[in-house]
Amino acid sequence: MNTASAPAAHPALGDDVVRLTGVSRTYGGQRNRVTALDQVSIGFARGTFTAVMGPSGSGKTTLLQCAAGLDRPSAGSVVLDGQDLTGLDEKQLTRLRRERIGFVFQAFNLLPALTVADNVALPLRLAGRKPEPGSVDRVLERVGLGDRKKHRPGELSGGQQQRVAIARALITRPAVVFGDEPTGALDTRTALEVLRLLRESVHQGGQTAIVVTHDPVAASHADRVVFLADGRIVDELRGASADRIAERMTHLGAWGDPAGRSYAEGAV
Repeated sequence: MNTASAPAAHPALGDDVVRLTGVSRTYGGQRNRVTALDQVSIGFARGTFTAVMGPSGSGKTTLLQCAAGLDRPSAGSVVLDGQDLTGLDEKQLTRLRRERIGFVFQAFNLLPALTVADNVALPLRLAGRKPEPGSVDRVLERVGLGDRKKHRPGELSGGQQQRVAIARALITRPAVVFGDEPTGALDTRTALEVLRLLRESVHQGGQTAIVVTHDPVAASHADRVVFLADGRIVDELRGASADRIAERMTHLGAWGDPAGRSYAEGAV
């Protein structure tokens, strides 16, 4: 059962913070070529939370990496917050990621020697900027850790460490937050709390979140769930329950189609 509350209203169509157009990503040479993404076109609107799902090897992580400028498409274009990533060099991409993108991963990636507050402020310091007065305190209050800013990561639970990671992702006021299995290392109850927090932070702050997950319960917290199979987008659901999402996942075979059956099944 979907325990998520009703998502915020969708923004106007065309207000995409991230837009992929005809994006393909291949690896290897002519003989051993692997196509991870196959002419994917999709937009992610401002102020929305999208979950990306699909079988292992379907291209979920590659989609996220291309959208975030961590990997370069073999073909097609990616526009993020009005900036076409295609022509940017590595230095420009690094600057854009620091200023306009937040990341939350399964591994919390906190520095154990730094306090919670210093971990949160790290993206700003790496960009050569000082945190605005009170900004670290505000974002820690927002994730419910206002009283833990002087603690070190080793003194926190897994859920609290992921909350620090979310605060760190939000401190630069990014246009988009990317998550790769952000609740994969957490127990079910803690995962739900973290997902609610991420959704509320995105909706309240007007940011966009794109999260790769294998968990239908996690995906049910999203405004939209996008399904990939063999590098292609084959379906999407909006406001779906965990049960409906799980049912859709069971129908994704080697090639999925929006009718809810695999091409292998159709050939039988």
